[in-house]
Amino acid sequence: MIFPRFPAARISYLTTACLPLLVLAVFVQVCPLRAQDSPAFKIDETVTRFAFSADGRIAYAVRHVFSEKKIQLQRDDLWIADRDGKRRRILQGDKFVRGTLPFSYTVRGFLWSPDGSKLAVELATSEMINDDGDTRDGVATLLLDDTGREIQVSGGDSIITGASNAAWLADGATVAYWTEIQKPAAAAPKAGRQEPPPPILPLDRSFSMMRVNVMTGNSGALFAGRLFSALAWGGKRGDAMAIERSPDTSLHPRLVQIGPGAESSRDLATLDGYAGGLEISPSGKKVAYWIDNEQLEIRDTVLPTRVARVRVAVGLLAWSADETRVLVKRGAAARSGDLVWVSVPGLSNSAGGAMPAAVEVTPQAILHDLEFRQFDISEDGRTLAVVEPGKRNLLVYVLP
Repeated sequence: MIFPRFPAARISYLTTACLPLLVLAVFVQVCPLRAQDSPAFKIDETVTRFAFSADGRIAYAVRHVFSEKKIQLQRDDLWIADRDGKRRRILQGDKFVRGTLPFSYTVRGFLWSPDGSKLAVELATSEMINDDGDTRDGVATLLLDDTGREIQVSGGDSIITGASNAAWLADGATVAYWTEIQKPAAAAPKAGRQEPPPPILPLDRSFSMMRVNVMTGNSGALFAGRLFSALAWGGKRGDAMAIERSPDTSLHPRLVQIGPGAESSRDLATLDGYAGGLEISPSGKKVAYWIDNEQLEIRDTVLPTRVARVRVAVGLLAWSADETRVLVKRGAAARSGDLVWVSVPGLSNSAGGAMPAAVEVTPQAILHDLEFRQFDISEDGRTLAVVEPGKRNLLVYVLP
């Protein structure tokens, strides 16, 4: 290769003049990587689940396995980390006792109350039901405040058996939650080689909504007779987005906005399909979800005929604070995946049923294409937390 020759003075001039630009270019390229390389803090524990509060604190569960009467049990510890990384345990799993027979639980999720003072903790439970060692698996929700004090439902326990997707409503006393509608038991398989069961899709499961007031103990159904397949709570607003389905079919699911406090609902759209990932934007003015394994749909909740589609593999997502992009973990929810930013295209009117074509975008990878089990962005958009595969440490980054 041949390079042009410049006089020494010319070289000196070029070097002096270009140096600030070169430094700036390096700064622009390196700074985001340095922010990603250096977490604000790390929680060196086996973290099973976590969730941000509105003020940026993190509730998280740590795997806790121990032996009791020669039986190995797991009951996760519950912790809260402040924004500066200081942390405190609010519940020690092996000290959490119910009944006289052994039982285990793992945390499946957290949801903070709108004021950040209480938690609804979803548990996958396994309890021994007799001395022969037979067990019964289920789901339940534990209610407690941010100091770890259990909140008992009047006349009952702090655990609501069979409750999932639970949330504290704005009144601070009412909890809304889901109970799954069980399908009739399938016929016993015939002898011989059997095909593996098909995967459970989002529309294969149906839930009804219930409520209970912890002060009075009053409880009952919400939206009686209606069935749902997915739910995303709207944080401080106390509303939610849901995928509703008719009792006898999974075709043409409906996107609805619901207000459990007033038992109000508003139909937004009949969808071409639903494959997962329902999430409300921070302002509540947009909602995103996958209509199939390759198309993410974004819809205006104020003017629901305004919609856009973008081509990206199905997964889980979190909104940026300014709602111009979403962070996507591609792949199955229970598996590790890489994180990519996906720009949200402009929304256009779909009146008359003519849907816009899916926009092709180039995902922007972050954190060096490493894969993670879980992730989320704080409500103010300033913090990203991820759970590593393997050791499942929790890493907390300041977003640039």
